Amino acid sequence: MEFTCLVMASGLSLTYEVALLGRGDVRVPAAGHRLWLLSSVGRLVGLVTVVGLAAAVLLVLCLPSRQPVLAPGHLGGPWLFPALLALICLGELTAVSLRQGDAVEELALYEPAVLGAALLLPPHQAIAGAVLGLVLASVIRRRPLMKAAFNVGTYTTAAATMIAIIFTVAGTPGAVTVGVFVGVVIGTAAFTALNLIFLSQILALVNGVPAAAFLREQARLSIFMAAGSVATGLTTVAIALREPLLLPVTAMPALAMTFAYRVAAQGADERARSTKLLRLSQVLATPQDALSRVLGLARGAFGADMATMVLDDGTVLIDTDGHREPGIELAARMLTIGSGAAQPRVLGRDELAADWGSGLVVPIDAGGRTFGSLALASRKGRDGLHSVDLALLAPIASALAAALTRAEDAERIIEETSKLQAVVEQSTDGILVLDGAGVVQLWSSAMTDLTGIGPEDAVGRAGTSLLADADSPAPVPLPVSPQCPTAVIEITLSRPDGERRRLRCAHSAVFSGAHMTRDVVLIHDLTLEHEIQRLKSDFIATVSHELRTPLTPIKGYVTLLRTRGDRMTEQKRQDCLNLIADRTDHLARLVEDLLLASRLDAAGAGPQLEVSLGTHDILDIIRQVVGDLADSRCHLRLPEEATPVLVACDPGRTVQVLTNLVGNALKYSPPESPVEVRLSVLTDQVDIAVTDIGAGIPAAHLDRIFEKFHRVQNPMTMTTGGSGIGLYIAKSLAQAMSGDVRVTSVLGHGSTFTLDLPRVGKPTHDLQDAARQMRAHS
Repeated sequence: MEFTCLVMASGLSLTYEVALLGRGDVRVPAAGHRLWLLSSVGRLVGLVTVVGLAAAVLLVLCLPSRQPVLAPGHLGGPWLFPALLALICLGELTAVSLRQGDAVEELALYEPAVLGAALLLPPHQAIAGAVLGLVLASVIRRRPLMKAAFNVGTYTTAAATMIAIIFTVAGTPGAVTVGVFVGVVIGTAAFTALNLIFLSQILALVNGVPAAAFLREQARLSIFMAAGSVATGLTTVAIALREPLLLPVTAMPALAMTFAYRVAAQGADERARSTKLLRLSQVLATPQDALSRVLGLARGAFGADMATMVLDDGTVLIDTDGHREPGIELAARMLTIGSGAAQPRVLGRDELAADWGSGLVVPIDAGGRTFGSLALASRKGRDGLHSVDLALLAPIASALAAALTRAEDAERIIEETSKLQAVVEQSTDGILVLDGAGVVQLWSSAMTDLTGIGPEDAVGRAGTSLLADADSPAPVPLPVSPQCPTAVIEITLSRPDGERRRLRCAHSAVFSGAHMTRDVVLIHDLTLEHEIQRLKSDFIATVSHELRTPLTPIKGYVTLLRTRGDRMTEQKRQDCLNLIADRTDHLARLVEDLLLASRLDAAGAGPQLEVSLGTHDILDIIRQVVGDLADSRCHLRLPEEATPVLVACDPGRTVQVLTNLVGNALKYSPPESPVEVRLSVLTDQVDIAVTDIGAGIPAAHLDRIFEKFHRVQNPMTMTTGGSGIGLYIAKSLAQAMSGDVRVTSVLGHGSTFTLDLPRVGKPTHDLQDAARQMRAHS
């Protein structure tokens, strides 16, 4: 018995391709890799062939005319060489295919036949018979050139070595002796070892199996095969020499052994197919890449040379043994057949392209839906595909259809999930999902912005604890029930940073009987709307109060003059008229401030003020403001130098700003407390600081003190007047003049408002340009 490796021009691609598919890699080797593999195998086959021919020549030269080891006796004659040649050829043809992983090997009776020739023929005839019998068998089996050359080189080397060892150890005693037996055992062992070594090298290239691992795995089987060859060969020769009539009986052990190996090979094939089918089922369980791998695995599992898949959308997938053109022609033929075939069927030769012997086609359908067809085919001269294979292929096609259905369903689910995820993440309203126990399962990014609580801290907690109403002393339960699954409530939420938000919570719950299964809550931030509403209310209250303040004395004095004016003295009438004029001026200033504030926010474009910048002495402006207010509590802190301090400003607007700042300091400080106005001259600017020792401003209001209509006091209970737009206008005017107004305050100790204006260090037109840029920036 001996190993032979199935290596051929097409078989090489087949073997290598199956090996790759077995590891779940690419379906067809890259062109560059295939060329490298063919070149490497070609060099190895060439080397083995040269070594074999050299071994044969060396044997003939070293043992030119020796007699046979055993005297042929009555078997001698001219017919002995042709008979042994035919026996060697028959032994090579009697082969059993055996899979080694993803490669195919053959078990044959070549070795016992060569052993018989080595014992009964001279060395040169024995090696000639071994080589010619192998060549004749290759021609009969139409083996490709590369396989035939590899076999000739391998067997010639092994046979020459075995013949040389037998003749060297045994000599030519003419009968079976201990020396003959020892020579046969050693020679057969050498034959088997050399054959195994050459086979391991070719498999290392084709399958990527390490040669040492292959040798260890096959050592035991090789020993048994060598022993069988010794027993079969010696027994047959001994019977032929003594009792030639019993020769037909000697064929029975060989036939029994061949049958046993064939049964074992079939079992090995079935186990290999089961392994591949198991791998195929695992691939079908993961539909993401089922199409890219199922063809190669199906082809390998059924031992086919080509697998094709034709889908209803026109896609044609082909996996072959490297011969693409016949495969494409066959795929086109199967497209016609498979598209109209509703049932699995076996394809005959007349239905296939040339060079193809058998085929199978099954529809890929499941659940009443057909995706296309799956087909396998084998070349002529190979084991065919039968109805038994069809019974196994049909469930695979159905499983593939189910996998494709799952893939489509998964794709739709992923698409819909991504849409929902995009809605959740992009929504400006907060979205959270509660389970039946009211525990948070989903917490959108907008919820994090609204509440200041991240999803890692929210998911898994009770929704009522996260959305507790700060204005309610007790926890508020979920406002939904089986009778009212939707509800809208408003709560005031206190964030971890202390900020309060007004939120509207729209609940939409799903109930199963009396038990809630899910509650989807949309959270809308009403804080800005409530603030706007509060500002509107404050504005109405402030304007009403401020308008009523001057109107009340005007109305009173007008009524007094109308009813009793003729009885009043001239001085009394003048006092009344002066008071009316003063309150009218106050009312006009209030209206002007409101109109100015409206212009500042025109079209949302920021300050739209036109100021007339010039070079002016800020000392004169400060003295004018303090003099106009005529309040003894004002204390000036000016530089001792008598030189003017020139700044770039609009004098009228600067007076308006300083009057507002000093007036507020007097208004919001105790009647006896002083108000200090200090001028600081810096390199590029001057600072006019107005400091009082009044109640001060809470820190929470400092950032908003310059907002329009913002009042620290409640407009309904405030003890001092004011429209709430004075500081807003003052800051805007200062910025229009390339300056600014800043504030510092300590609650209970007073406040300091500082007006910054640029000193003159540039021409006036440069200052005007800077002012325009400042206004645009603001």
